[in-house]
Amino acid sequence: MPKPFFVKEFDSTMDALSETLRSALASLVERGWVEAGQKFYAQLCLEEALVNAITHGNKCDACRKVRIEMDEEGVFCKFRVFVVGAGFCPEDVDLPDLDQLNGRGVCLMRYCMDDVSYNHEANCLEMKMRRNALCKEGVRHE
Repeated sequence: MPKPFFVKEFDSTMDALSETLRSALASLVERGWVEAGQKFYAQLCLEEALVNAITHGNKCDACRKVRIEMDEEGVFCKFRVFVVGAGFCPEDVDLPDLDQLNGRGVCLMRYCMDDVSYNHEANCLEMKMRRNALCKEGVRHE
């Protein structure tokens, strides 16, 4: 397994999430994985994954930690978001009804990333994206 270029462990709080998200995005831009015009989509996917880890995986228990790792795996950047709690399986999440206010995070991640899955053995959400291949102005670059 490649050595991660970004690793951060933080308390399951929204304040700690904000700092981690800023650092992760800066690292992606610095390493050339996303361009300025794609930063929004990277932020959207990472934020959804981290919020889900806090709220669903760790049940908002500030004593539980969330860890994010990002590494380069060939043509892909791989994201891993680990939780202490039960986690959740994105394959089991369906698109919510139009009148429902939340629940679209996994659907957005699936649309913007090349792959989204849950590793039950490691208790982590895994996402992959190709360099500069995230949605850009509503168009996915293949």
